[in-house]
Amino acid sequence: MTGGLPNEVEVVECVEYGHINVDPLIWVSDNHRAVFSSEIDGRRVLQATVHEGQLRLQATSYVGVIPLNDQVIVRVRPRFPIANLTRMVTDTGHQHIEALTAFRDYSTQGTADDWTMDLYADALLDYVDDLLDKGLHRVYVHREDEGHFPHGRIDVNRTVQRFAARGIPNKAAYSWFERTVDTPANRCVKAAMEVVYGHLTKKRPQQRKGGAKRLARLVGQMAALEEVNNDPDWRFMDDPQVLGLDPLPDPRAYYRAALDLSVAILRGAGITLDVSGRDVQLASQLIDTNKLFERFVRVSLEKYGKRHGWPVKVLDGNTDGSVTFYDVPNPLPAPFGEPLEALASRDPGRAQPDVVFRAADGTFPLVAEVKNKRSSDDALPDRDDVEQAVTYALRYGLTTALLIHPWSRGRAGLVYVGRVRNVDVYDYRLDLSLHDDLDEALADMGRTVARLAGLS
Repeated sequence: MTGGLPNEVEVVECVEYGHINVDPLIWVSDNHRAVFSSEIDGRRVLQATVHEGQLRLQATSYVGVIPLNDQVIVRVRPRFPIANLTRMVTDTGHQHIEALTAFRDYSTQGTADDWTMDLYADALLDYVDDLLDKGLHRVYVHREDEGHFPHGRIDVNRTVQRFAARGIPNKAAYSWFERTVDTPANRCVKAAMEVVYGHLTKKRPQQRKGGAKRLARLVGQMAALEEVNNDPDWRFMDDPQVLGLDPLPDPRAYYRAALDLSVAILRGAGITLDVSGRDVQLASQLIDTNKLFERFVRVSLEKYGKRHGWPVKVLDGNTDGSVTFYDVPNPLPAPFGEPLEALASRDPGRAQPDVVFRAADGTFPLVAEVKNKRSSDDALPDRDDVEQAVTYALRYGLTTALLIHPWSRGRAGLVYVGRVRNVDVYDYRLDLSLHDDLDEALADMGRTVARLAGLS
């Protein structure tokens, strides 16, 4: 079992939105209440369902390592082939991602950005607290000195040569072994703490919440390591125990995770969310794939539009791209002779497509609904999604309704679904499984959307 989990904890693998094979007796109490970890209790991370007459637990749109309770850890993976999860999270500004206390192993890749350094800072603070609590790594080093008050072992030969032969009877050469915390392992951790200190104290457009508390905590830890010398040349990076080439002493095996993280910090290495590994151990990053996919599509179209000079803005319909849903006609309809008051005069509602293209003159050449759902050549999109997309198209005065899904199987790219009265419905399937060709897939989406919107 990996990820620093206790041996008695069961690890259950599951796919996003899949049913989890866990006996209800483990997560339902005697009074029929769900027994979940406090981190996920009350959050829509996992939910109870009835499947074929049996009470089951089902994953939702969150992927990552989820502590169900003290007995079960659930690992939820994306249901679609995603080879660029790290890229998606980075491009969207690391939104819709949060850390849990459950640990998992990650591979290092690329260069650490501010978000990664924030993760590293939190993890290193916890690791150093653990080191100070369990005891710092110490070794015995050989020391030599000369003087009137010897201790340890007298070096007879050196004493005779240096003092007795010169008629100095009250001085001696001596040596002893001294226990010290000034070890390569501690110098490595301290150097990483100094890098984190620089990260926490640098100026940012928006300071991270809780930064002052983290900084005060780090300063206190550094004071506890004041006996550890600074090594500006980082010679400790050649130490086989620091690099994990030689095992640490069994009583100090808990240093391994802190050293792996310190090495990653000093090398400036980022982490990848796409594949597992054993380079560093960090808190599990829980990702809402629904919100991530929606934002990734919108951000990618916005970047493509800016590069190609689109004469429109790509907006979020949930915020600045929305319009009122209902109109209030004048005069009001009067089917029974007297005009009926419109409820919409008090609350017109909002039409909020996921992606809105707005031109400088205020017109909307295209809107799109982004759905993190399965799509394939031989199946129609979900009826509810089509109805929503068509309704939004009508509200924005369009004859084209566009859905965007992640590709799962069949044909990727643009698919024509059909026509609802005078509205043509299209479905674009974005292939996220490509390692090296994701930029081309995004470019194809940009070209296709530009054609549907009538943009040059």
